[in-house]
Amino acid sequence: MEVRNKTNAKRAGGMTGRRFFLKSTAALAGAATLGWGRRSHAADEITVFTWETYHEPPWVSAYTEKTGVKVNVVNTGSVDEMYSKTRSGAIEPDIILVDSGSIPRYVKANLLVPFDASKVPNAKNVTSSLDWQSMNTIDGELYGGIPYNWGTQPLMYHTEKVVPAPDSWAVLWDTKYKGKVNMFDDSYVTIPMIALYVGAKDPFNLTDDEFKNVREALRELRPQIRTIAKGFDDATSIYSAGDAVVGYCQNIAVVTDLVERGVPFAYSFPTEGTPSWVDNFVITERGDRQAVYDFCNECLTLPWQSEFIQFSANNGILSETDARTANVSEDILTKTNIVDQSMAGFFDSLVFFQPPEDFDRRLEIWNEFKAGG
Repeated sequence: MEVRNKTNAKRAGGMTGRRFFLKSTAALAGAATLGWGRRSHAADEITVFTWETYHEPPWVSAYTEKTGVKVNVVNTGSVDEMYSKTRSGAIEPDIILVDSGSIPRYVKANLLVPFDASKVPNAKNVTSSLDWQSMNTIDGELYGGIPYNWGTQPLMYHTEKVVPAPDSWAVLWDTKYKGKVNMFDDSYVTIPMIALYVGAKDPFNLTDDEFKNVREALRELRPQIRTIAKGFDDATSIYSAGDAVVGYCQNIAVVTDLVERGVPFAYSFPTEGTPSWVDNFVITERGDRQAVYDFCNECLTLPWQSEFIQFSANNGILSETDARTANVSEDILTKTNIVDQSMAGFFDSLVFFQPPEDFDRRLEIWNEFKAGG
């Protein structure tokens, strides 16, 4: 089993190259009609530790040109990598894009300071579907900041080679697909899916017996997998090459990209439940300054969110109404969960990440799996 180590920026719908760069730049230049006016900022520099497709060069360059604030963007490939590099000091960010379930881990390690939401007036643009204030508050303090993006991690499959359409995680263990299953390298997001499959009562608070069941399920899964992806673009390459036909989807934008390439993929929400996440702006002690809050505020404007959503096919933080106001295309709306969020019962099958009982134990089990244990 090969663990691929490749981190590239994935573009939803294959929108790459000079043509899309020009489109993005033009859209940003014209975004003043939606409120992107120039503001006066003192010269400053900030570092953002983020994810592929979240803060693309054209958008960041336009922000620097407008404000004079230099923005250094560092992308990560996994939740585990983001935490370890922040804690070790390998990356010294001002802003980190952290999911709600990971925030207590950072707080416990004294890596964050409370987030002053009053300095980000565009928080009003966050869809009411996300109860982010309660999700991101720890001991009465809002550490989690404000959401930038949310999404689901469903089951993805090749519609012509995985028949009938699967509705259970059990398909990953079906020996018919031996050597054609894909997973991504991240214990934090993978273990909850395995826990849902084995029927754990709470996928974030496993008992000793449930840990044993998870370890056994991973042992049985290993022969099914030839490669483990690291990053969205790597997953797209694996599926495009035919090296996998079914797997755990790190981001539904991967499915969108495959379809645009002519590879017939779809995704489903398994009956056992679908892990889901909310990525938020959090700040470090060095990031507790106005220039950092101003950048967060800009990223929550309708024009920025529209560009982000249409580029990556992520959900962003807009409601369906605001997404349409921001001119998000109908095609992109159908490829995201932006419209779904308004449907009754949509969130019932989603299991949002929460702080797990033991990060280290989960990482140990995952590393055993990768090593063939």
